[in-house]
Amino acid sequence: MGEEQTYTITELAREFDITPRAIRFYEDQGLLTPGRSGRARVYTKADRTRLKLTLRGKRLGLSLAEVGELLDMYGGVRNTAPQ
Repeated sequence: MGEEQTYTITELAREFDITPRAIRFYEDQGLLTPGRSGRARVYTKADRTRLKLTLRGKRLGLSLAEVGELLDMYGGVRNTAPQ
C-alpha cells in the first residue's frame, strides 16, 4: 500500500483554473479541510473531489451553503451502500 496521493494548493488551482485564494475561501467556508505539512496545505483525493463538486455546484447555481449541505450529506457514506 503506497501513500495516498496528495496535492498542493498550486496544483489544484492550476488543474481547476482557479486561484489559490479561491481555494482558501472555500476552506474558510468549511468546504475543504486540508491537512498541513509545516505551513503548507496538503490536499487528499477526497479534498480534490470536494473541490470539484463545489465548483460543479456553483456552475449549477447552488449557493455555497447548499453545496456544503450536499457535501456533508454524501461525505460520510464512502463505505456504505450506494445512496
